[in-house]
Amino acid sequence: MRSFRLDVDETITGKEPFPGEMMKPTRFDVDLPEEICDRLAQYYKNAYNLDFISFTKYVSSGQVKLRNSNWQIIVQPQVNQFGRVRIGSEVFGSVISPQYKKNSYILANFIQENEIVETYPGQVQFFFEHTVKLPTGYYTHWLAFVKWYLPVEDQQKRFHCRVNDDNNSCNIEMWKYDFYDIDRDSIIPVHNIHARFIASDFMIGKRNPIKYMAVIPINRHFHI
Repeated sequence: MRSFRLDVDETITGKEPFPGEMMKPTRFDVDLPEEICDRLAQYYKNAYNLDFISFTKYVSSGQVKLRNSNWQIIVQPQVNQFGRVRIGSEVFGSVISPQYKKNSYILANFIQENEIVETYPGQVQFFFEHTVKLPTGYYTHWLAFVKWYLPVEDQQKRFHCRVNDDNNSCNIEMWKYDFYDIDRDSIIPVHNIHARFIASDFMIGKRNPIKYMAVIPINRHFHI
């Protein structure tokens, strides 16, 4: 609720079915690379506050470890992979679906350590469906593997298009074309996607111009 900046007093519990549709192209029983499967285990650990381990690390350890009297939950690498997802009336694409690549640029909100909500641009590499066995049964999750873009060096460049030094006067921001390293935040639930954006080249400087990526939001936002 905080990441979407929603002011709701009611306590929300339980779970709901995925309010959308995973769409073609589809590949079933795809094995996630070891690095991504490790990040998926980290995602589940943060989401459920339980002890998860990727299948590869479980095999390499040679035995199931016991921690705090709870068995480790093994995260299998097999997923169903999708090129697109529909959320509400909006269709989001991914890199593995070249004809819909222009729809793969997304915005998502992350809560920082100081409780401030920051919006980050990223590019969806693929969507996937994964099932994990929890102590209470099997649960299926609909997730996106995203590469997030790096911010520019300073606020002056990031808000280059602002008017009268007001950062809120323009919603176009400058970002680098480089990505962060893959980490736990590279995997997000599909319903955490905030909106799409258009990526455009933008040159800053006259003598030695530097090319940045202008992030131009599309004003249709999806809220859960």
